[in-house]
Amino acid sequence: MRRRSATDRAAGGPGTWAIATAYVGTVVGAGFASGQETLQFFTAYGRAGLLGLALALLLFAGFGMRVLLLGRALGAVSHRPLIRWAVGPRLSPLVDGLLVFFLLGTAATMVSGASAAMLEQYGWARIWGAVLMSGASTATVLLGLRGVVNALAFFAPLLIASVLAIAGYSLATGPGIAGAMAWRGAPELAAAGPWWVGAVLYVAYNLVLSIPILAPLGAAARDRDSAIGGGLLGGALLGLGAGAIHLTVASFMPGAGALDIPMLYAARSLPAWIPLVYSVLLLGEVYTTAVAMLFGFAARVAETGGRRYHAAVLGGGAAALVGGLFPFAQVIGTLYPVMGILGIVLLLLFLRPLPGPADRLGRP
Repeated sequence: MRRRSATDRAAGGPGTWAIATAYVGTVVGAGFASGQETLQFFTAYGRAGLLGLALALLLFAGFGMRVLLLGRALGAVSHRPLIRWAVGPRLSPLVDGLLVFFLLGTAATMVSGASAAMLEQYGWARIWGAVLMSGASTATVLLGLRGVVNALAFFAPLLIASVLAIAGYSLATGPGIAGAMAWRGAPELAAAGPWWVGAVLYVAYNLVLSIPILAPLGAAARDRDSAIGGGLLGGALLGLGAGAIHLTVASFMPGAGALDIPMLYAARSLPAWIPLVYSVLLLGEVYTTAVAMLFGFAARVAETGGRRYHAAVLGGGAAALVGGLFPFAQVIGTLYPVMGILGIVLLLLFLRPLPGPADRLGRP
């Protein structure tokens, strides 16, 4: 793939809003769409979860901006240049392999989330929800990076606005913020140790999943200010969305913790149309993340647009379909903390000074 020049980027590259919405769309499904994620990493800590959310917002904004700038500095077309720059040529194959595995694993988690939502809301067999999500995400990724960015840019603003609206309605008509603040927590539900460890792991695993999208977006950005603004705005929106979901789920605890999709429990206490709307939104949210994960996997395996790329997309979609038949909450509690550990290591390495022109590695 030809590396785009600065002139090319300025002429048609994504700006601040497009980058921010792509960032949000990448994270929303794995980050907080179902409520299960915020339950295990924030709500389980009770009031301390709010401190974790504040920390998460700052980390999302700062490291999102950092990954975009690294992608721009390295002219990245996949995540591999960033990994190689961070850990060196000897360790990069191992870390690269782990990241590819996590991308597929998270795509499978999104398929599992869709199947759980269809089961709990409509009574569908798991296989049909899994087929629906894997098929839709595979078809989108076959269109390449432009199709992925367009899908994320279209869905992400709608999803964030809808999540905030439903969460706000739920808090206004349900137990409300007073109910959320009354929740003392349940340490046995937490995926990590202290609240700040949970917050760091949460951001780290989500950013690991964002690297395959943010790196090429940073390289293609209209200008440096767009990359910086996109990271900061995207991080702020993610923190706001996660906070709204946390407060909603916390206000309905402990009952909400009994379902794979805690937000559906909260929605069922509201007018009958709310659960239906939220289940549709949830499918949209896991769709955007499934698309981002599958693209990251395929872009690493082959150059976008060729036969090998198409084969990688189809193979990855099939693997996500099979993996998506496992229970949703079990996958989150097992896979995400492990990804978070890898993410912490990478994010610390990304704090090194930005690379100069001699460090541009391109795509091997």
